Amino acid sequence: MQPPFPRDFVRLSRDRNALLKGSLALVAVSMVIALLVSKIEFGSGASPTAKRLESPADLISLIRFGQPLAAEPLGVTCFDLIEEPGKTLFAEEIEAALEDLATTPNSAVWRIWWEALVTKAYPAAIERLEVLPGGARHYHECLGDLRYLAGDAAGAMRDYRAEAAGHPAAAYARRSAVALARFEEDRSAMGELLADASVRDAIDPAALVAEQAWMDDYRGMASSILRIEKNLLLSPYAIPALFTAAIWFFILLSFRSGWKRFAGPAILAFFLGLASATVTLYVVMVQEEIRGFESGPEDPALDQFLYYLAGVSLREELLKLLCFLPLTIWMGKRGNSLDALLLGGLVGLGFAFQENLSYFRADSSTYTAWLRLLTANVLHFSLTGIAGHALWRMISRGGRGWEEFLVTFLAVVFTHGLYNSLIAIPAFAEYAVFSPIVIAAIAYQYFDPLRQHLDVAGLHRRLSPLGLFVIGSALLCCAILISSAAGMPFRFAAGALASTLAAMIPLAFAFISRFRDL
Repeated sequence: MQPPFPRDFVRLSRDRNALLKGSLALVAVSMVIALLVSKIEFGSGASPTAKRLESPADLISLIRFGQPLAAEPLGVTCFDLIEEPGKTLFAEEIEAALEDLATTPNSAVWRIWWEALVTKAYPAAIERLEVLPGGARHYHECLGDLRYLAGDAAGAMRDYRAEAAGHPAAAYARRSAVALARFEEDRSAMGELLADASVRDAIDPAALVAEQAWMDDYRGMASSILRIEKNLLLSPYAIPALFTAAIWFFILLSFRSGWKRFAGPAILAFFLGLASATVTLYVVMVQEEIRGFESGPEDPALDQFLYYLAGVSLREELLKLLCFLPLTIWMGKRGNSLDALLLGGLVGLGFAFQENLSYFRADSSTYTAWLRLLTANVLHFSLTGIAGHALWRMISRGGRGWEEFLVTFLAVVFTHGLYNSLIAIPAFAEYAVFSPIVIAAIAYQYFDPLRQHLDVAGLHRRLSPLGLFVIGSALLCCAILISSAAGMPFRFAAGALASTLAAMIPLAFAFISRFRDL
């Protein structure tokens, strides 16, 4: 039988000297590439003031937000109007554009609007606009902006809704009307607005789901959350998330022979983990936005701990386990401890992958991928693997041993809550240094039984977990260094990577110690 991997690769994956030399070679090559990349200036480098404003859309964006926007973001509303238009760096460009567009039918509206924003003489400008013919694009938007700044929120909402009714492209007006309806706590107006598909499409899904939660629109929330998850999966953030997940995916599969037969259940488990993350986001909106079960840094430390324990960790571990349940029933008495540990871990890994997308979007630093590889990914697949194995044992015994499962599940929830508390609660900040120790302890509790049940059949034909971890980590660090060098001087990129690696090296060696003799 032909081995699934070349024999040399399999042998070298267990050769520590070869792994060390290979990792150093990868780092050396990546440093050369990063140094070259850091010398390249991406983009034209042209000043935005050098471009003459030629279209009304460019002019409106510059006046309204004080910056040139190629495409209006889905999140901006009247609440984002520039505070001091008269102090903008683009005043000369705006004046020049108003002169260039002087023959445009709506130029008088733009001129009055701009002058009113600068002088803050809103009532007089509103009177001047009201005598002009209405109906043209931006007419009601400009009126709405001035009424909002003058303190007439209800009048502003009427104008924004009038603009939206007359112009399909008036996305800003639609978003502003929704923002004002929420500000005024006008549920009737909000219900009418959100019933319009064009309004929903104009709003960023993350903002839309919050408004739907305020309206107790459970069905609408589900649709918006699916849009959020779809957008994340199609975003560039999927690349580092997929890379970090792939490293652990193949490490876990290396514990079992017959990978071709096991690939189907493994992929299914991973996608069930993705689904559990989506369901978790929905439950978060229900619990926190609708039911008000949330906590802030100003709350007592005990209250925050209980929130992370009874809220975050209990919610996530329970939903991951529920999504693992179909696999548990499928395995029944046919499965074994190794399969239960692996499939449970892969459900947790799928959850971590989807969660990582949100973290990578919130923190654009490329070093986040290295931290998440060693912490969040391990946390989720280890805890779900442990709890999933206990659940399978209970079900395979016909319900006997439920006490053992309950104790295991509660221990998993407590450990997850403890880890979250160490890194999130300000009062526990001085103990945050112990969070890697918690991760290592969790990983040992998962990998020790996994090692005991290691499928030794065909072990000589499989890549070792050690080789996958070392080379995968090295490739990830190389990619981080090169991508970081594209946006900052090489010395800063290399220094930031070195400090990030140094912080997590003890945890990395804890994993290596579990894999070195496999």
